[in-house]
Amino acid sequence: MAKTVDTDDVLRNLASEAVKQGENVRTTVRDLTLKALQARELSLGQIKQVLKSVTAGVNLGAADAKIDVEKTLTAALAGMDDALLKAARASQVALQQLSRSGEDFEQSQMKTALNELQRLEDEFLKTVQEASEGAETQVKSQWAAVLRNTRTGGTETGAQVAATIQQYTTQAQAAMRAQREAGLKTAHLLTQNFATLASGVLIGMTEAMQQQSSAISGASKNRKD
Repeated sequence: MAKTVDTDDVLRNLASEAVKQGENVRTTVRDLTLKALQARELSLGQIKQVLKSVTAGVNLGAADAKIDVEKTLTAALAGMDDALLKAARASQVALQQLSRSGEDFEQSQMKTALNELQRLEDEFLKTVQEASEGAETQVKSQWAAVLRNTRTGGTETGAQVAATIQQYTTQAQAAMRAQREAGLKTAHLLTQNFATLASGVLIGMTEAMQQQSSAISGASKNRKD
């Protein structure tokens, strides 16, 4: 019987190797986290699981490698933040699509989506902190300092979420007024699973980013030639 591959184990091992390599940690962790998020629904529970696995891998890599631990952990956290920023923007696009649809959508679904989005930054830092509890003493100590500094300054994800919530509130109010005036009562199919919609948006955004990166690399190569 073939052995089942545990995707969380694979993610943890990849994050560990990225830290051991010690180069481009932020970018590598961002890409690993993004890829893992794309493979799942963009729900808070799934996001936390990805963060937990990535952090566990970072812990292992930081303990085994001869590196500047604080610098590496700061870079790894920034990489996760970069990935979550993309996720938050994907959620923003999904919310915009729904609020502009001019149709009556399921309020319970939207309330859940907004609630999870509002909790994203807190759950991000909380999950990393919890995952750091299993690290070696030095790594755990450095995580505490990095997380303390991050909580003071905030994350890019948190700033994006705040802007998204404010924007959505305005759009939702306008949409509801339009719904009442038009008397539209048809349920929007996309709202049946907000997490799936947001995940699809994230994949599209990431593919666009990769295409742009490839184009830049190709142009650079042509100039060298």
